[in-house]
Amino acid sequence: MKKMSLMTAALLSLAGQALAAPAGEASSSGLMTWMFFAFFGLILVTQLLPGLLMLGSALKGLFSPTVKQLR
Repeated sequence: MKKMSLMTAALLSLAGQALAAPAGEASSSGLMTWMFFAFFGLILVTQLLPGLLMLGSALKGLFSPTVKQLR
């Protein structure tokens, strides 16, 4: 346990220096970045629409009045 706490303290003391390092130059987003975001958005929309339709159908079935069974 003592060894683990010493290792944790050593890592935390070194991590502070790494996190405080200057960031350098900020680069603008390239075309590939925007294409990735567009592809991710397309996947999100194609998964969201059927899910919302299924949710609407489930809610409609849940809250619609019951139909009496035919004899």
